[in-house]
Amino acid sequence: MGTIVFAGAMSHVLDPDYYDRACGAIGRRMITETMAEIAQMGERLSAAKPDALIVVADDHLNAFSFNCVPAICVRIGRTVHRMVQDHAEAFDQVLDHMPPAYPLHERLANAVLEQGLDAGFDLALSWEAPVDHAFLAPVNTMLGTRPIPPLVPIFVNAFVAPQPTARRCFAFGQHVARVVAQSPWNVGIIATGGLSHFPELSLPRVGETDVAFDRKLIRCMETGEHGPLQALTAEELHKTGGHEFLNWMVLLGAVTPARASLRYFGELPRINLAAVEWQLA
Repeated sequence: MGTIVFAGAMSHVLDPDYYDRACGAIGRRMITETMAEIAQMGERLSAAKPDALIVVADDHLNAFSFNCVPAICVRIGRTVHRMVQDHAEAFDQVLDHMPPAYPLHERLANAVLEQGLDAGFDLALSWEAPVDHAFLAPVNTMLGTRPIPPLVPIFVNAFVAPQPTARRCFAFGQHVARVVAQSPWNVGIIATGGLSHFPELSLPRVGETDVAFDRKLIRCMETGEHGPLQALTAEELHKTGGHEFLNWMVLLGAVTPARASLRYFGELPRINLAAVEWQLA
């Protein structure tokens, strides 16, 4: 019988130089502190000895395009490559020093996909989609020089309307937990993104955050009150800059009713930073 042995969620733009340019010295300090907490989370992940690591993140219209935007996509196959761009955004330039390829846990990914169809989830799949900073910056920050377990990247559409609902993402996370429970593997799961911010797709609001909304989310996670989070609407997430919280909703469904422990929360003009870990024992 399989078990989820580690669960964590975190911001995924993890580059001190970027935050220095965007927010000044306070940005560099806060992201450095965030990354230190994420690295400590990685020590606990490694100690749990997972057979696989599920990474739930969003695509920044890098792997996909307006030609096809899947609501939820499971990356299958045996290997995934990091995204390579000739003129990468600053936060994707951090990929340049990272390994170019990563092993996938083929059997677990296939189980999530195939059993998902039986459970009523019309999931997309990809053999070729590369992964960007949303996946690899957290994984490499967590694990550093330690071995990286075989990955199961799961893309959630957090940007292009209509997005999957918070409730649907939560239900998908419950499906993931059932798949793991029926498997022989110990599995870690992380979700990445946010907290509140407005990407360049919302130029008039770049530089804004919603601290009250983020603290509400954290409070609900700490107390295990997942009902109000499932009730979040697309309009609420759009107005607060909380779009990437959909990734976290998948994790919450997988670990419910576990309570979260806040490892770091930092308020910045451009984005609120966070690192959160769940108490699974």
